[in-house]
Amino acid sequence: MLPFASLLLLSPAQAVAPPQDLPEVDAKTLPGVSGPLVPHYPDPSRGAGSTGMDAAIRARARRGVNIPAAALPAGSLRVKDRIPDISGWRAYRIEVPAGGGFKARLHGLHEAWFVVKVLNRWGTLEEGMLQNRIPTGNPEASYRNPKATPNTVFIVVDTTESHVQGEEYTLTITRN
Repeated sequence: MLPFASLLLLSPAQAVAPPQDLPEVDAKTLPGVSGPLVPHYPDPSRGAGSTGMDAAIRARARRGVNIPAAALPAGSLRVKDRIPDISGWRAYRIEVPAGGGFKARLHGLHEAWFVVKVLNRWGTLEEGMLQNRIPTGNPEASYRNPKATPNTVFIVVDTTESHVQGEEYTLTITRN
């Protein structure tokens, strides 16, 4: 544990850097898959910062049937990716064994601009995802599979700001 005085000497990049001991994958190399259905939760960018035209453009971009997704390989890893378009979200399919679980934590230059959720293929919450409702101040989510069979769920990276397409981030998935 570092003494408090030495914490003040760390740069923001050093303080939020993802773990370096996990294998890193570029999201462009991951196979595209059908993502979860578009969830029915309010757009996190709707608020004081979004104007009428910006909100309308983003809402139209988010009206598809599914969120674009990529299939994650087995094991703990770091995924380097970026927000692909004005819709402001991206999903990752992850297979979770019976009784298994994972934690997903996003690292980036503007972490406050992101929200991470775990959803099922219908774009809703189910048992084992309740912790997604507890705000921690960090863009992270976790899931514990309560079923006796493997389960497929989706990690959804969403943004709280309009016009963040191209924003790069690293998503760290730690399986347990």
